[in-house]
Amino acid sequence: MNRFNFINKYLIFLLPFLLISCGDNDGAISKLTKGHRDAIKIQCEDASNKEACNQEVRANFISDENEYADFSELTKDQIESVKWNCNRSRKFGLVTYNNCLIKFIDKAQGGTLFADENKKPKPKSNIESLEQSVVYIEVVIYNEKEKIEQPLGSGSGVIITKKEIATNCHVAMMGASDETIDKMVKLKWQPDDLRKIIWIKTLNGKDWAEAKLVKQNEKKDVCIVKHDPKDLFKISMKPAKKLISFEKLKKGSFVRAMGSPGGMIGHTSTGDIQWLGTAEDLNRNFAYTLTENFAKDTKFIVHGAKVHAGSSGGPLFDDDGNIIGLNTLISDTAAENIAVSADHIKDLLYNN
Repeated sequence: MNRFNFINKYLIFLLPFLLISCGDNDGAISKLTKGHRDAIKIQCEDASNKEACNQEVRANFISDENEYADFSELTKDQIESVKWNCNRSRKFGLVTYNNCLIKFIDKAQGGTLFADENKKPKPKSNIESLEQSVVYIEVVIYNEKEKIEQPLGSGSGVIITKKEIATNCHVAMMGASDETIDKMVKLKWQPDDLRKIIWIKTLNGKDWAEAKLVKQNEKKDVCIVKHDPKDLFKISMKPAKKLISFEKLKKGSFVRAMGSPGGMIGHTSTGDIQWLGTAEDLNRNFAYTLTENFAKDTKFIVHGAKVHAGSSGGPLFDDDGNIIGLNTLISDTAAENIAVSADHIKDLLYNN
């Protein structure tokens, strides 16, 4: 074999590899970090052909004119901080993770990445004011003959009119557990003697009042209970501010969750909006099995404010104290939590 033929065959052999290395849009492959690869892996977790899915996700990323985050002008400490701030966003796929990196790279270059948290603008609504509009809910079975209550569980809610409270249906409509049923059987309680009571009290109040279920949308987990101020048991009903439309929300915006998890009446936590979309989006893109029983068009707010069992039905506020949603689901890691949009409260309140 002469030298010329050898070179020709060598170039032909290398050509596919040269094309692959040059075809990913100005060195995009070199900017693909482990975090990017993790995000792609999570996004393709349930794909039957993971390699094909991997290639498709990368190709779509480039064809949509995205550019991989560029760390070249950051210090080592800045790079570590940027990646740390975006760790959780890997769960939501390549584009979301990359956008998070770009956001924090901009902060690093602008000198605000390590800014003191205390220098951030404080929410305009104080906690004491918000507490007047949030309620602790306790659902019980009441034996009218024996005058005894058997607790079923508890949750949270938010006052939306002078008579009505929004909460989750899985709070307002909760049933008796097998353990509770066994207990009532042993006590020989008769069904005709029993009725379910929804007790409510404001977070900063001492008095209890009874509420009744009046409207429900179980497929979106939004229920409305009503307190009759003429009842023997009364509480002061101060409605929260506006119900904010889902379309006005933005990722990264401040949120405050309030409720009463585990008997901690008045628990509050803050975070930001991490993702916005529908149940269909969440199920299709991220295999989020927690939401599979919801209507496909249910609008979800994924956020970072910590909530726990008992926070269900409690409000998610914006920085002005307006209601943007109801906390309804806790993720497996409790790192991201899900609220249903306030749009579904409005639909139930005014259109049903």
